[in-house]
Amino acid sequence: MIFYFLPGAGIFGGIKVGYQFVRTLRKLGHPAVVASPGGTAARWFESNVPVVSREEALKQVDTEVTAIFSLPQDYRLLRSSFKNLVFHCQGTDPAINEFLADETLVALSCWRQAHTYMKAQGKEAFDVGISISGAFSYAGEEKAPRRVAYMPRRGANFIEEFFRSAPSAEGVPIDEATEWEVAETLKSSRFFLASSQNEWFGLPALEAMAAGCVVLSAPTLGGEEYLSTGRNSQVGDPQELGSFFSRFVDANDMLDGIALEGMKTAARYSEARVSALVAAVGRTLDWPRGWDPK
Repeated sequence: MIFYFLPGAGIFGGIKVGYQFVRTLRKLGHPAVVASPGGTAARWFESNVPVVSREEALKQVDTEVTAIFSLPQDYRLLRSSFKNLVFHCQGTDPAINEFLADETLVALSCWRQAHTYMKAQGKEAFDVGISISGAFSYAGEEKAPRRVAYMPRRGANFIEEFFRSAPSAEGVPIDEATEWEVAETLKSSRFFLASSQNEWFGLPALEAMAAGCVVLSAPTLGGEEYLSTGRNSQVGDPQELGSFFSRFVDANDMLDGIALEGMKTAARYSEARVSALVAAVGRTLDWPRGWDPK
């Protein structure tokens, strides 16, 4: 059995990525479930992944059990309980340095920056990639030409400076929304403002690309993997991005080109690619199998 331990079911990207990973494992025939506090399942995105109580899962100490975690604070508890422990790296918080020296710990990386970071710390990781939900696939929905969607939980000052520099922009905040609501907002918005500076990866910006938005992004850490300013996005400080918006908001041909390149970029982060990567890792590590997915 494989348990993916998550700290909760709230609206956080790491929660959704964890569920996606378990879904991939199950499609490949591995007996995997989410272990969540109280057995509470996340309901803000579509998922048919089984969820069990985290508390009960911690009692299943067995040499055949594999425990996966992504929250650094879970390491000590899970290390004391499980022989087969896997770290699914979703961010390079220095807190992870404490356990990267654990030689028996298996590390998985979701993107290049995380992979490079762990290698610099002396930890070789398996690349399992990251994917975008099909809910964000743009299908020609009408977009409001001056609408800028953004997520206000991070980068409040960045957001304020941008809108000060782009007075004609029509801001639409996205907060405490389901995946379907987020996708609907993005598909109707011409722009998406990614305001979290030095973000580890920035999955919402990639989802916005899939939804056909022109992404205006603060500089990030992991986002360098897919953000290419002037080609599929625009990266800069809030004043630079505000100026870009004001100068080119009516330059439809140019903006259409950026949005199209963004959609091409997002298409590379497919479930099929992740499935192939995870399948290879599963064979290498000889993860348990429970059924034939066919």
